[in-house]
Amino acid sequence: MSDTEILNQLVARYAALKSEISKVIVGQDDAVDSLLTSIFSGGHCLLVGVPGLAKTLLVKTLSQVLGLEFNRIQFTPDLMPSDITGTEILDENRKFQFLKGPVFANIVLADEINRTPPKTQAALLEAMQEKYVTVAGKSYALPNPFFVLATQNPIEQEGTYPLPEAQTDRFMLKVVIGYPKKEEEQEISALLEVCESDIAATSAV
Repeated sequence: MSDTEILNQLVARYAALKSEISKVIVGQDDAVDSLLTSIFSGGHCLLVGVPGLAKTLLVKTLSQVLGLEFNRIQFTPDLMPSDITGTEILDENRKFQFLKGPVFANIVLADEINRTPPKTQAALLEAMQEKYVTVAGKSYALPNPFFVLATQNPIEQEGTYPLPEAQTDRFMLKVVIGYPKKEEEQEISALLEVCESDIAATSAV
């Protein structure tokens, strides 16, 4: 197979991938391109935008289309590092057994990553850089491939913490999610009306 044929196949598959994503996500073409670029390059991506712009839905849809295992971590002020990486528990044989945390997935969505203190944010550093985590002196390899796609709320919002420079350096791209265009909002409204009609019809049966 020639280089031209390989390139044509890649272009066709990329177009098919975006087509599948567009069945769920309306607009946001630049954000989708940036996410795919980050993943195909083996890097992590930081999504920035106000709540309600379907950042979480975008990442979840991407994982489904790619057929990869997906986990979501909701970052909150009381989240502990062990809630991310996992912890050792005492089993019925009185032996310590490692219970894997949600970071053990192909695509990990770190939702609202700047709503948790820096100490917990730092729990992702080793995983993002080294592709493994260390608990109680033992190292555990993460799945391959492994990507962290994190969402961040504007720092002006109450209850947010600035990301340390050491952590922002772990992200290949920073993608700003903006509001949809007028015609895209109209398309979203039309889709919601169809969904509501389908739900009503199903409930009536």
